[in-house]
Amino acid sequence: PLAPRYINLGSADFLLNRVDPVWVRGMGGVLVIAGALMMRSGVRSLGRSLTPGTEPLAEAELVTTGAYASRRHPIYAGAVLLLAGYTLVWSNWTLALIVGGMALLFFEAKARREEQWLLARFPDYERYRLRVPRTLF
Repeated sequence: PLAPRYINLGSADFLLNRVDPVWVRGMGGVLVIAGALMMRSGVRSLGRSLTPGTEPLAEAELVTTGAYASRRHPIYAGAVLLLAGYTLVWSNWTLALIVGGMALLFFEAKARREEQWLLARFPDYERYRLRVPRTLF
C-alpha cells in the first residue's frame, strides 16, 4: 500500500497515489480489527485441525461449529477484510478495493481447492456444504 507514494503513475496518479483523510483511513482500522477477530474465531474453532495448506491433516476432524456454523471459510473472509483494511489505513479506498478484490479472488480459488479435499476426506461435508454458504462475503 505504500508503493504508490514513491512511484509516478502518470494519469492514474491521483486515483491511486493519494492518502485519504483520517476518518476514511480510520474505517480501515475497523476492517482490520473485524478481519483479525474473524480469523481468530476461525482458528479457535478449527483447533488442532488447523493447517496452512488446503489438504486436511490426516488426523483432522470436520469442524461445522463455532465460526464454521455460519460461514465455510471464516479465516479466508477475515484475511480479505484484514488486507483491504490494512491498505485503507495506509493509503486510500481505491487501492483498498483493488487489494481486497485480489485477495477475494485468491481465497475463493483456495477455498474451491480445499473443498475438493474436504469432499474426498469427509462424507458429511456435502450436507454441510448445502447448508452453509461458501461465499466469503
